[in-house]
This record gives sequence, C-alpha cells and structure tokens, in this order.
Amino acid sequence: MTSQLLPGYTLTLGSQQWTRQVSRISLTLEIAPQVDTLNVWLPIAAPLSADCGDRVELKINNGEREETVFTGEIDAIQRDFESLRVACLNAAGLLSRIRPAETYESVSAATVIKNLCKGMEVDAGNLEDGPDLEFYVADPTRTAWEHIARLAGWGGATARVDGDNSVTADVIDASQAAFALRYGREISELRVDKRAGTISAFVVAGEAGAGDISADDAARSTTDFFAGNRPDGPGRGTRWQFEGALRTAKAAGTAGAALQRQYSAALETGRFLAFLQPQLRCGSVIEIQDLPAGLVSTPLWLTRVHHEINAREAMTRVHFRRGGDRFDPTVLLGSMAGVVGGLL
Repeated sequence: MTSQLLPGYTLTLGSQQWTRQVSRISLTLEIAPQVDTLNVWLPIAAPLSADCGDRVELKINNGEREETVFTGEIDAIQRDFESLRVACLNAAGLLSRIRPAETYESVSAATVIKNLCKGMEVDAGNLEDGPDLEFYVADPTRTAWEHIARLAGWGGATARVDGDNSVTADVIDASQAAFALRYGREISELRVDKRAGTISAFVVAGEAGAGDISADDAARSTTDFFAGNRPDGPGRGTRWQFEGALRTAKAAGTAGAALQRQYSAALETGRFLAFLQPQLRCGSVIEIQDLPAGLVSTPLWLTRVHHEINAREAMTRVHFRRGGDRFDPTVLLGSMAGVVGGLL
C-alpha cells in the first residue's frame, strides 16, 4: 500500500514560526537581473508580531524531502478586511535598492561583485572569476543587481540567489542532469517552444584590444580593436555589441562567446507543472524521463521556479532552457578561444 505524500512548510517571520494557519505561500525564484519574491497570506486574525525588516526563512517539504528555499526579510505588510499579506525580498531585492557610484581599477569581475554585495551587507557565494578589468565604473544608470548580472554575463555566468541568501554567479554546466523527474509521476504538464536561429555570431568590441590589462595600451583607446582582422557584420545574421570596460581582446571574445551560448539556449525553451519539488532552483539541471517522443531528450536548465502552496494544491511551475553537450563549460571555453584567436 502506497502512502500519500503530505506537503508542508516551516515559515519563520521575525521571532515567530508558522507550520500551519498560512492561507497561501507564493514564491518565485528568478535569475538576475530579475528579483526573487515571496508572498505569504495569513488570516486577518493571525497574531503576527513581525514587522518590516524582520528576518524571513521558508522551508518547504513535499513529503519526501525538505529544503530551505528562501531567506530574506519582510519588505511590506498589507492588511484588508479578509486577509494579511506579507511581502518578502532576499539579497536580489536588497541589491536592487541601490544605484552605486563607484569606480574599480585592476580587478576581476568577481571582485567587483563581492564589493557590491559587501556594500549592502549581502553574502557572496560561489563566483566565477570572469574577465580581468583595467577599470569598471559601477554607475547609477544600473542597480547593483543589474551590474552583477552584467559582470557575470561577460564571463558566461548566471547570477542568482541561493536558499541561504548568498549571491552565486557561476557558469552553469548544463551537459549533465543533477535531478531526474518523471512525466506522469512528478510532472503533469509540459510545453516546449522551439524557434529558428537567425543570428550566427555575436561580436563584442571593447576600446583597447590589449593583450593584458597590465599592458601600457590597456588604458588607451584604439582605432582598430580587431588588429586588422575585423569580423563580418554587423548585419542580419551578426550581432555586434560595444563594451568599453573590456580592454582586452580575450575579455571581449569571452563576452561574445557567452552571448552566443545564451542565445543558443534560448532557441528551445519550455515550461512544466509538477507536484511540489523543493530541490529545484534557478540554475538546476534536470532531465525528464518517460516523455512522449519528440519533446525534449537533452538535459534542461531552469531559469524560473515558482512554488505555490495553498489549501487546494502544492505545486512547482518551472521555465527552462535546453541544455546538452553544447552547454558544457569546457565547450564554452573552446569557443572563446576560437573567437579570441580570430581577434589577435
């Protein structure tokens, strides 16, 4: 006889812990520059003592496993005649509150990310080093979180917030799945969208084209960034982008290869609905077994995860992109080397 799985939660708001009485929990996890959000609804008569700024932690359990899925603080409390809503943000929300005005010299992208996190008293977790930068201007046209997304993207990394509220920015290895879900068991609905690829190459140009950021010419602008070997475009099938902070040909080549990798992944996307899966987060790489032929056969990496718990359901809704061998980080490094070789 098979026992029924009973989902549950442990919600900490300030000094109070809730394991029942909550009417609805709605948590959406995103990749940068999007922001994670947690909304919790309580009955209007609930004895809530927590206030804005108090610590929040949410653990969810699907009857088989429990995970800490959100750590942050209360951002807003809303009351009406029927209910009480508590809106919460984590490190992504905190980093989106500030528009910095700082300049860094002779640093890696990871060092800038660490400093932006430190300025908002946010922990930095696993960070890809990213390109070496002769300088970086974190100007107020972007929030700190948007700067982090930009810096991570130049190295092919994806920035997001972990369950313990630390910022992670690493290159996702989407060549091999870490989790396996089964259609008809965990997954009840799935849709895949495949699009034609119209862009064959991404070219990123900086200002100097130096061989190293310590070189004398790294601080000087050049009239020929490509050293006489200018790639085709821009045109219908070639996308160009200018990034003045990338002073070396290697950094520019890396950024162009990273854009190509992201674009290729976005050509095959989809979403699915599953019974509550607390282990799934943005950046998780999964495979789905027992799918009808013609849907997806490669690993998938997750770009948006929404957990919903209420009186009627406990479910996880996921947006994903295609993975596979093309999204092995070693392949990315190879493509970067090819681009850089063409620029030197």
